[in-house]
Amino acid sequence: MYVYDVDSHFEPPSDWLDAFPALKARIPELFPQHEPEFALRGPEQFAYFVSDGIRPMAPRSERVPLDRLVTPFLRAMYPESGPATIDGHCQHPSVDADARVATLDAQGIDAQNVITGAGYTLMRCLEDPGLARETAEALNTCLSDAMSGHRERLLPVTVTHFDDLDWVVGEMARMRARGSRAFHVTTEFSNNIPPYHPEFDKVWSAATDLGMVAVLHVGLMPPRYHPAYANTSDPALITRMSTSQSFQAAQVYLNALVFGGVFERHPNLTLLLCETGIDWLEFAVANMDGRAAPGSAALLGPYELPLKPSEYIMRNVRISPLPQAAQSPVRLFENLPGVAVFSSDMPHFEGNLAPVEFWRGELADAGTGDWERFIGGSMAEAYARMGDPLPAPVAAA
Repeated sequence: MYVYDVDSHFEPPSDWLDAFPALKARIPELFPQHEPEFALRGPEQFAYFVSDGIRPMAPRSERVPLDRLVTPFLRAMYPESGPATIDGHCQHPSVDADARVATLDAQGIDAQNVITGAGYTLMRCLEDPGLARETAEALNTCLSDAMSGHRERLLPVTVTHFDDLDWVVGEMARMRARGSRAFHVTTEFSNNIPPYHPEFDKVWSAATDLGMVAVLHVGLMPPRYHPAYANTSDPALITRMSTSQSFQAAQVYLNALVFGGVFERHPNLTLLLCETGIDWLEFAVANMDGRAAPGSAALLGPYELPLKPSEYIMRNVRISPLPQAAQSPVRLFENLPGVAVFSSDMPHFEGNLAPVEFWRGELADAGTGDWERFIGGSMAEAYARMGDPLPAPVAAA
């Protein structure tokens, strides 16, 4: 049994840009580029992104000041000396490949996707597309170099920027040669080309040709709300409203891929959803099936794809719950078998440092087949379907 953790995190060291002096001179100190408010690796960065569905919709002069959204716990997470490690958790952990592999061995995890939060932050905050592409290349190089001694175990998720799709395809190929098995996609379309557009097919074709999975992570799928919700002086109301639908953009994206025929044209493609929650998916799929049923044609037009939306979802989509009791995948085991897959989110605070042990306890009543699909079998099947299977297991679960 291959145990595959689809979502974990590493960051480049704080001085990573010293290896790219020309790039370092061009990257601003504060972000986002068009109206800077925060520095990387600080509490304001976190506060910005838990409020960005609502707060940036208001004119800047009318926004709740960003520092009012910084809670005492965020201050503890990001002291002036840099990101803190608290009980083993850290929101911006620097790469330590040997230590991480030792953790994988202790847990019985064979391989782990590694995501850089700096990558998805910079891709959302750099307006200059040339600078964004150069930054993505540098980050991809830095992280893949740091993991080069463990390329079968630590798999960097390729940072991408979608203003130039030919560049995306080239960067995917470069990073596949460096051990990457997945690449980021985003719900923010910098080139105004949606994922079902024929021009985007070159990316989906490259994904299956290279044996790479598309990752839609919460860091690259901001929800969007009416700006009137920003009309309050209560910072907690801003953040609670802004985080009330973390799945919103993912649900729209799924509709685009299914109804836009992407999964029909690319039957071996896999989209992996990370940190979106999971309870919403069952309703969303039933809703898609309803809108594809013959009775909907009079209002919505004909649905002409050969499979039901739910069949495409079960074949082409995977979703990872955070290791929390509130995100149990049991209902998905029953209603969308094979779709829920294992992740740790380590070492983030919402993650778990002993995820296999945690899920063994939570899923003690699950059948053997459900457990094996969840812990790695479904992802192994996705890669095998592309003709580029995962290697043999190396860790004993």
